[in-house]
Amino acid sequence: MRSAFTFAVLLAASLVACNHDDDTGPGPDDQQQVALRLSIHPQVAGQGTSLDVTMEANRTVFEFGATEFDLGQGVTIDSVTVIDNYEAVARVHIDPDADLGMRDATITIEGDESVLEASFEVIAESFFLDPDNGKMGETLYVAMVGSSTEWQEGYTWTSFGDGVEILEFSVLSPGLAEARISIRPDAPPGPRDVMVENGPHVVTLYDGFIVDRAVITAFWDPPQAYQGQTVAYTITGLDTAFSTDTLIEFWDDGGINADIQVIEQRVIDAENMYGRIRLSNAARLGYRDVLLTTGDEAILVPDALEVLDAPPDLSNVIPATNFDIYRSIDNATGDLLESVEAFAYFIIPLNPPCGAAPPMGDGPMPYDNNGVWPIPPPPEPVDCPDPETVSAGDFVWYEGPENVVTLHKDIIQSSGQIIYWGIDLTLDDYHFDTVYDLHTQGDPDGIPEVLVEAVQPTVPADYYLISPEFWGDLTVSRYEDFNYEWTPAQTYPDAIFGTQITGSLVVDDEPGFAGCIPWDDGVHTYTPNELSQLNPGPVSFSAYSYIQGRYWGLPFSTVQSQRSDSVLSTEAFMILE
Repeated sequence: MRSAFTFAVLLAASLVACNHDDDTGPGPDDQQQVALRLSIHPQVAGQGTSLDVTMEANRTVFEFGATEFDLGQGVTIDSVTVIDNYEAVARVHIDPDADLGMRDATITIEGDESVLEASFEVIAESFFLDPDNGKMGETLYVAMVGSSTEWQEGYTWTSFGDGVEILEFSVLSPGLAEARISIRPDAPPGPRDVMVENGPHVVTLYDGFIVDRAVITAFWDPPQAYQGQTVAYTITGLDTAFSTDTLIEFWDDGGINADIQVIEQRVIDAENMYGRIRLSNAARLGYRDVLLTTGDEAILVPDALEVLDAPPDLSNVIPATNFDIYRSIDNATGDLLESVEAFAYFIIPLNPPCGAAPPMGDGPMPYDNNGVWPIPPPPEPVDCPDPETVSAGDFVWYEGPENVVTLHKDIIQSSGQIIYWGIDLTLDDYHFDTVYDLHTQGDPDGIPEVLVEAVQPTVPADYYLISPEFWGDLTVSRYEDFNYEWTPAQTYPDAIFGTQITGSLVVDDEPGFAGCIPWDDGVHTYTPNELSQLNPGPVSFSAYSYIQGRYWGLPFSTVQSQRSDSVLSTEAFMILE
């Protein structure tokens, strides 16, 4: 590979032209009268590295056994090989303590010296690879060890050239990185340059990695499958070592994607497997690579399977709607900040299911019951696809006896999911103690026009916190009763009114809260027994009124167990001491 910045030096010019007695063109002697141009590549290398430097000429000049190359002190020339009269290659080693900077290159041919001034640069940065070779079709981890490098996670990247994909890359320290690479079965064999890009700065290890002509690969069938399908597969290997421990993974542009599950796997021998896979009904469309890992051996089958779009199954579509009020008290001014939010979406649950469903509570709530509880940790992340959402037209409406609230269609760019939002809603749009109907515009390729009555409730009444004044760094003793008062929301028994003080627990410094669902009489107290279980310092006080509607579902869906809810919440800041 030749650099776009190849350095060329004009060694001879203004030579006298010769006359010819015929029209056969210049003879062998006439080449001597063409201005000689010499160039070298590459023109930069790091301290402590070895590389091949190619010398090129525009006419026949290099002589076997009579061509020498020199880069000055601190650079050892191990050998010079003349490829032909136009090209020679020098094996060069840069000493670890070689002087940095530009230096001249001297090419000597049969005793005649030609100097290419300032044509080669020694830099401090360099790196080497371990291992520095791999087979066609192989997937492997490569350690990258740098010298005088300043690699940074998220800022540094690497490239191994055409035919080698970077599956993973992580920077462990400024001088150590690891790349998981996959060599395609059709990758060009032989040595290749490896580059590390640190922002705009690029360091190249010339001929740093060798793709071996030996091939280890596999073939996957079928080439296509639809979302939601269960299909049989066969895998045929070449020089593989399949076993019952072989792991099959499906990769897309974002890495491993768990939306395709292996539900059966049988190994016939080291080169033959078969079984069945199940595609999620929300499996990402497009091509998937299949990664086969057996012990230390890994093989990537590129573009092995194409996931095709299947029409949505509306028989189990689940609707979700909400209509909520969110308030916060500004700690600096005491102003009440308010926003009103409404949304709706129509989702097809993942099939097969992914992850455990959260526990569902139901039944009467115990009123006037205080307590202190830890905040449960978030669940472990589960690698699940985004479930499919279905269009119901450009708009859907909440229709009530006093007003209509229009929700506008929005497509989330990162996931492609469809959600309907109320835009610029205010409290004038939210009518208390109302149950709205849901009306869809209809989409011929999705949810048709439907009207489902009495599905979206609103809380029975408005409320406001009266005392104390929750702003200006309100400070409360943990060893005294904390009395607070609100305008009764008149929610009991149709809805729930609750409050909580959230901070961290004395017992373990983990997140926790003191909470209560008080009688709806407008006054309540947190006692020292409760407050003393929270650490001193900033905490949040929140109050909320919450109501759930009836069980319902879309008329054509088998799922009729949804309950829409609504909440009016108020957040404030305070300090425990």
